[in-house]
Amino acid sequence: MLAWSAVTPRRLRRAPDQARAEILLAAEAALQDVELNALTVELLMERTGMTRSSFYHYFKSLDEVALALFERIESEVSGAVDAWLAGGEEIAPGADPRTATVEHLTRMYEVWRVHATLMRAMEQAAGRGGVAYERWRRSVVDGYIAKTAAFIRGEIAAGRSQAADPDALANALILMNVAVAADQVLRDEPEPPERLGAVVGGIWNSSIYNSLE
Repeated sequence: MLAWSAVTPRRLRRAPDQARAEILLAAEAALQDVELNALTVELLMERTGMTRSSFYHYFKSLDEVALALFERIESEVSGAVDAWLAGGEEIAPGADPRTATVEHLTRMYEVWRVHATLMRAMEQAAGRGGVAYERWRRSVVDGYIAKTAAFIRGEIAAGRSQAADPDALANALILMNVAVAADQVLRDEPEPPERLGAVVGGIWNSSIYNSLE
């Protein structure tokens, strides 16, 4: 007769980065079936095959999982808009800067469309004043308000804009972006990113470049 240790399945060992990634993938998949407030450590660990105690080696709480998921969106949005906002993409002489606005905001909405499940979770967290959302808001949303204000100042310095209050304008534009994205992920038939980029980009352009001929 075989000893118990000989028939007990051996647990798969994972590197820390791999384990974290598996937990995050399980969380994003689970959010397709349950709301954020119904997500539990037990549910995540069942999906990964890891023990409940293993969870706390990689995350202190479910709020940290939610924040990591929200930051995943931010990382992809950064790839779509950061170089543009930082002035790293030079505008050719005679080119219309308004074209770049629409192009990059369209890319941003494409990212949010791909991660609609996470955007819905973010909206749920915002409505309940969740810790993860508040941390994301302070580190990401406020960060983009600052980046946009700096971008507008750069356009003023380049003679392409006469916006009167870059800080207030940036605040309004970024909060509008977030509100539009939140509205879209709750719709059964969201608008295509190209249309959102054109409409929202038009508002950005009218606000920043209203003096362009």
